[in-house]
Amino acid sequence: MTQFLRRLGRLALIYLMALLVGFLLYLVLIASPLLASISLLFYRGVLLAFAGAIMLAILGALAARRFTVLDLQTVVGAIPLSLAFNISFLIVFPVTFDRSITMFLLARIEQRDGQLDAQGLQQVFIREYLKEMRQIDRRIDEQSVSGNIRVEDGRIFITPQGKRLLRGGRIVSVWFDADPRFVNAPSKENQDPISSDTARKIVR
Repeated sequence: MTQFLRRLGRLALIYLMALLVGFLLYLVLIASPLLASISLLFYRGVLLAFAGAIMLAILGALAARRFTVLDLQTVVGAIPLSLAFNISFLIVFPVTFDRSITMFLLARIEQRDGQLDAQGLQQVFIREYLKEMRQIDRRIDEQSVSGNIRVEDGRIFITPQGKRLLRGGRIVSVWFDADPRFVNAPSKENQDPISSDTARKIVR
Protein backbone atom coordinates (compact mmCIF):
# COMPACT_ATOMS: atom_id res chain seq x y z
CA MET A 1 0.00 0.00 0.00
CA THR A 2 2.84 2.38 0.90
CA GLN A 3 4.57 1.62 -2.39
CA PHE A 4 1.35 2.30 -4.30
CA LEU A 5 0.90 5.67 -2.58
CA ARG A 6 4.49 6.60 -3.39
CA ARG A 7 3.98 5.75 -7.04
CA LEU A 8 0.72 7.71 -7.07
CA GLY A 9 2.39 10.71 -5.46
CA ARG A 10 5.30 10.56 -7.91
CA LEU A 11 2.87 10.37 -10.83
CA ALA A 12 0.88 13.34 -9.51
CA LEU A 13 4.11 15.35 -9.12
CA ILE A 14 5.19 14.54 -12.68
CA TYR A 15 1.81 15.59 -14.05
CA LEU A 16 1.92 18.78 -11.99
CA MET A 17 5.37 19.58 -13.37
CA ALA A 18 4.15 18.88 -16.89
CA LEU A 19 1.24 21.28 -16.37
CA LEU A 20 3.57 23.98 -15.03
CA VAL A 21 6.21 23.60 -17.74
CA GLY A 22 3.56 23.32 -20.47
CA PHE A 23 1.82 26.45 -19.22
CA LEU A 24 5.06 28.45 -19.07
CA LEU A 25 5.88 27.32 -22.61
CA TYR A 26 2.43 28.43 -23.69
CA LEU A 27 2.84 31.87 -22.15
CA VAL A 28 6.18 32.28 -23.92
CA LEU A 29 4.61 31.30 -27.25
CA ILE A 30 1.70 33.71 -26.71
CA ALA A 31 4.13 36.55 -26.03
CA SER A 32 6.24 35.64 -29.08
CA PRO A 33 5.55 36.86 -32.65
CA LEU A 34 4.80 33.28 -33.74
CA LEU A 35 1.58 33.13 -35.80
CA ALA A 36 1.06 36.85 -35.16
CA SER A 37 -0.48 37.12 -38.63
CA ILE A 38 -3.57 35.26 -37.31
CA SER A 39 -5.84 38.06 -36.13
CA LEU A 40 -8.35 35.87 -34.25
CA LEU A 41 -7.13 35.33 -30.70
CA PHE A 42 -8.94 32.02 -30.31
CA TYR A 43 -7.48 30.42 -33.44
CA ARG A 44 -3.96 31.66 -32.72
CA GLY A 45 -4.27 30.50 -29.12
CA VAL A 46 -5.40 27.00 -30.08
CA LEU A 47 -2.63 26.58 -32.66
CA LEU A 48 -0.02 27.78 -30.18
CA ALA A 49 -1.41 25.36 -27.59
CA PHE A 50 -0.76 22.48 -30.00
CA ALA A 51 2.70 23.87 -30.78
CA GLY A 52 3.41 24.01 -27.05
CA ALA A 53 2.21 20.41 -26.64
CA ILE A 54 4.63 19.26 -29.36
CA MET A 55 7.50 21.12 -27.67
CA LEU A 56 6.55 19.62 -24.30
CA ALA A 57 6.45 16.14 -25.85
CA ILE A 58 9.99 16.60 -27.17
CA LEU A 59 11.22 17.84 -23.80
CA GLY A 60 9.46 14.97 -22.05
CA ALA A 61 10.98 12.38 -24.38
CA LEU A 62 14.46 13.82 -23.76
CA ALA A 63 13.87 13.85 -20.01
CA ALA A 64 12.61 10.25 -20.06
CA ARG A 65 15.88 9.14 -21.67
CA ARG A 66 17.92 10.90 -18.99
CA PHE A 67 15.90 10.31 -15.81
CA THR A 68 14.81 6.79 -14.88
CA VAL A 69 11.94 8.13 -12.79
CA LEU A 70 10.22 9.11 -16.04
CA ASP A 71 8.83 6.70 -18.61
CA LEU A 72 7.33 7.36 -22.03
CA GLN A 73 3.87 6.19 -20.94
CA THR A 74 3.78 8.88 -18.25
CA VAL A 75 5.03 11.51 -20.70
CA VAL A 76 2.38 10.52 -23.26
CA GLY A 77 -0.31 10.81 -20.58
CA ALA A 78 0.91 14.22 -19.43
CA ILE A 79 0.85 15.87 -22.87
CA PRO A 80 -2.96 15.77 -23.43
CA LEU A 81 -3.47 16.97 -19.86
CA SER A 82 -1.23 19.98 -20.48
CA LEU A 83 -2.89 20.71 -23.82
CA ALA A 84 -6.38 20.54 -22.31
CA PHE A 85 -5.37 22.86 -19.46
CA ASN A 86 -3.86 25.46 -21.80
CA ILE A 87 -6.88 25.51 -24.11
CA SER A 88 -9.22 25.74 -21.11
CA PHE A 89 -7.20 28.68 -19.79
CA LEU A 90 -7.37 30.34 -23.22
CA ILE A 91 -11.15 30.05 -23.40
CA VAL A 92 -11.92 30.97 -19.79
CA PHE A 93 -9.62 33.98 -19.52
CA PRO A 94 -8.04 35.66 -22.61
CA VAL A 95 -10.84 34.89 -25.07
CA THR A 96 -13.53 35.84 -22.55
CA PHE A 97 -11.82 39.13 -21.68
CA ASP A 98 -11.21 39.85 -25.36
CA ARG A 99 -14.94 39.97 -26.14
CA SER A 100 -16.71 40.24 -22.81
CA ILE A 101 -19.49 42.82 -22.66
CA THR A 102 -19.39 42.53 -18.87
CA MET A 103 -15.72 43.54 -18.76
CA PHE A 104 -16.42 46.42 -21.13
CA LEU A 105 -19.24 47.70 -18.91
CA LEU A 106 -17.17 47.30 -15.73
CA ALA A 107 -14.37 49.39 -17.24
CA ARG A 108 -16.83 52.19 -18.12
CA ILE A 109 -18.40 52.05 -14.66
CA GLU A 110 -14.92 52.32 -13.13
CA GLN A 111 -14.12 55.30 -15.38
CA ARG A 112 -17.33 57.13 -14.43
CA ASP A 113 -17.68 55.74 -10.92
CA GLY A 114 -21.08 56.78 -9.57
CA GLN A 115 -21.94 59.00 -12.55
CA LEU A 116 -23.96 56.49 -14.61
CA ASP A 117 -27.39 55.00 -14.19
CA ALA A 118 -28.74 52.07 -16.21
CA GLN A 119 -29.89 54.27 -19.09
CA GLY A 120 -26.57 56.11 -19.24
CA LEU A 121 -24.68 52.82 -19.28
CA GLN A 122 -26.86 51.62 -22.14
CA GLN A 123 -26.07 54.77 -24.12
CA VAL A 124 -22.34 54.29 -23.49
CA PHE A 125 -22.64 50.70 -24.70
CA ILE A 126 -24.40 51.68 -27.92
CA ARG A 127 -22.09 54.61 -28.66
CA GLU A 128 -18.74 53.05 -27.78
CA TYR A 129 -19.12 49.27 -28.06
CA LEU A 130 -21.36 49.10 -31.11
CA LYS A 131 -20.41 52.26 -32.99
CA GLU A 132 -16.88 53.40 -32.11
CA MET A 133 -15.40 49.95 -31.53
CA ARG A 134 -17.35 48.48 -34.49
CA GLN A 135 -17.98 45.22 -32.66
CA ILE A 136 -20.70 44.09 -35.08
CA ASP A 137 -18.25 44.42 -37.99
CA ARG A 138 -15.68 42.51 -35.97
CA ARG A 139 -18.10 39.65 -35.30
CA ILE A 140 -19.08 39.50 -38.97
CA ASP A 141 -15.41 39.28 -39.97
CA GLU A 142 -14.72 36.60 -37.36
CA GLN A 143 -17.71 34.45 -38.26
CA SER A 144 -16.94 34.79 -41.97
CA VAL A 145 -13.40 33.54 -41.36
CA SER A 146 -14.78 30.76 -39.14
CA GLY A 147 -17.14 29.67 -41.92
CA ASN A 148 -20.33 30.13 -39.92
CA ILE A 149 -21.70 32.87 -42.17
CA ARG A 150 -21.13 34.24 -45.66
CA VAL A 151 -21.63 37.79 -46.89
CA GLU A 152 -22.98 38.42 -50.39
CA ASP A 153 -23.77 41.94 -51.65
CA GLY A 154 -23.81 43.18 -48.07
CA ARG A 155 -26.36 40.56 -46.98
CA ILE A 156 -25.42 38.03 -44.31
CA PHE A 157 -26.34 34.36 -44.70
CA ILE A 158 -25.80 31.52 -42.25
CA THR A 159 -23.90 28.50 -43.55
CA PRO A 160 -24.62 24.81 -42.84
CA GLN A 161 -21.67 24.90 -40.44
CA GLY A 162 -23.24 27.85 -38.63
CA LYS A 163 -26.53 25.97 -38.33
CA ARG A 164 -24.71 22.94 -36.87
CA LEU A 165 -22.97 25.22 -34.37
CA LEU A 166 -26.33 26.67 -33.30
CA ARG A 167 -27.86 23.21 -32.93
CA GLY A 168 -24.96 22.19 -30.71
CA GLY A 169 -25.26 25.40 -28.72
CA ARG A 170 -28.97 24.79 -28.13
CA ILE A 171 -28.30 21.28 -26.83
CA VAL A 172 -25.63 22.56 -24.43
CA SER A 173 -27.92 25.42 -23.39
CA VAL A 174 -30.64 22.93 -22.41
CA TRP A 175 -28.18 20.70 -20.55
CA PHE A 176 -26.85 23.55 -18.43
CA ASP A 177 -30.13 25.49 -18.16
CA ALA A 178 -28.57 28.56 -19.80
CA ASP A 179 -30.53 31.56 -21.04
CA PRO A 180 -32.17 30.23 -24.25
CA ARG A 181 -32.56 33.71 -25.76
CA PHE A 182 -28.92 33.71 -26.84
CA VAL A 183 -29.30 30.66 -29.08
CA ASN A 184 -32.99 30.99 -30.06
CA ALA A 185 -34.27 34.04 -31.93
CA PRO A 186 -37.92 35.04 -31.34
CA SER A 187 -40.47 33.75 -33.81
CA LYS A 188 -40.91 35.86 -36.94
CA GLU A 189 -44.42 36.95 -36.01
CA ASN A 190 -43.00 38.48 -32.82
CA GLN A 191 -40.20 40.25 -34.66
CA ASP A 192 -40.25 43.77 -36.02
CA PRO A 193 -38.41 44.00 -39.33
CA ILE A 194 -35.17 45.99 -39.03
CA SER A 195 -33.93 47.71 -42.12
CA SER A 196 -30.35 48.83 -42.64
CA ASP A 197 -31.43 52.45 -42.08
CA THR A 198 -33.10 51.54 -38.79
CA ALA A 199 -30.03 49.61 -37.66
CA ARG A 200 -27.79 52.58 -38.39
CA LYS A 201 -30.06 54.85 -36.35
CA ILE A 202 -29.82 52.50 -33.38
CA VAL A 203 -26.04 52.81 -33.14
CA ARG A 204 -25.96 56.59 -33.62
